[in-house]
Amino acid sequence: MQVQARAKINLALDVVERMDNGYHSLDMIMAPISIYDEIEIEKSDCDMVECEGMKLPENNTVSKMIQVLKDTYHLDSSFKVSIKKHIPAQAGLGGGSADAAAVCKAILKMEGIEETEENLYEITKQVGADVPFCIHDKWARVKGIGEKITPIESDWKFDVVVVKPDFGISTANAFSKWKESRPFHPDVDLVESSIREENMDLLYQTMANALEPIAFEIEPELNQVKMDMEDAGLVRILMSGSGSSMLGFSVDEDVILNAYEQLKEKYDFVKIIHVGG
Repeated sequence: MQVQARAKINLALDVVERMDNGYHSLDMIMAPISIYDEIEIEKSDCDMVECEGMKLPENNTVSKMIQVLKDTYHLDSSFKVSIKKHIPAQAGLGGGSADAAAVCKAILKMEGIEETEENLYEITKQVGADVPFCIHDKWARVKGIGEKITPIESDWKFDVVVVKPDFGISTANAFSKWKESRPFHPDVDLVESSIREENMDLLYQTMANALEPIAFEIEPELNQVKMDMEDAGLVRILMSGSGSSMLGFSVDEDVILNAYEQLKEKYDFVKIIHVGG
C-alpha cells in the first residue's frame, strides 16, 4: 500500500503551562500543507522501517507507531515500511508525526480495523504531540499535549513561502528553555476567528508563535533568514512549530513567486506551499 504523509504548520502556538508530568499544555491553530512524504507499507516477516537516503534512529516515530498499534489491537502481523522523505527534519513541519499518522491509518486499513478519529487521538498521542493532528489532517484548534482537537470548519486555502535553513531546532531544547524565558501568550481565539472569517488582515495581525523568541536565541541566524524574507517582499514572517522553518506571507501571487525565486538562490530548501484543505 502506498500512502502520503502530509506536513503541517502552526499559525498560532501558545505554551499554556508546564505540567507536573513534564509535558507542556499547548493551544495551537494548525493546518495541513502540500509537502508530503511518500510511504510504502506491506506485511512482512518482521517489522522494518527504512528511509531512502538516511538512517533512522531505532526509536523513530513509525517504529513506535507500529508497536503501539500491535499492543493496542493485539496484532500478530509485522510490517515493512519504506519512506521517501520530502519533509525536512527539525523544521517544525511535523514530518515524523505525519509519517506515524499515515502508517497508523494504513495499518488499520490493512488489518480491517475501524476506529473513531477521537479514539485515534488518544492512541496516537503516545507517539508524539503532533500525531493526533496529522490523523485529523484538516484545519483545527489543538490543545492539551496535542490530543484535544476541535475542527475548524473552513475551506480556506492560500499559498506561503517556506524557508528551511541548513540547521534545525531541537523541539526538546526549545521547550526546555521556555520556562527560563519571559513567555508571551498569543491570542489564539483571534487567530481562530481569522481562519473562520478567511480574514488575511486579521491573521497577519494576530498569528504568533510563543516558541519563536526562544528559537531565535538558540539559533541567532534565524534573524538573518527573517530579514532575507522581508527583503524579498514578504509582508509577514512566522516560524512554524519549534522551528527552524520560517513561513512568508503575501496576498500578492507575484510577490510570492518573486520571493521564491530570490530566496532559492540563498537557501537549499525553499518551497511555495499550499495551506489548508
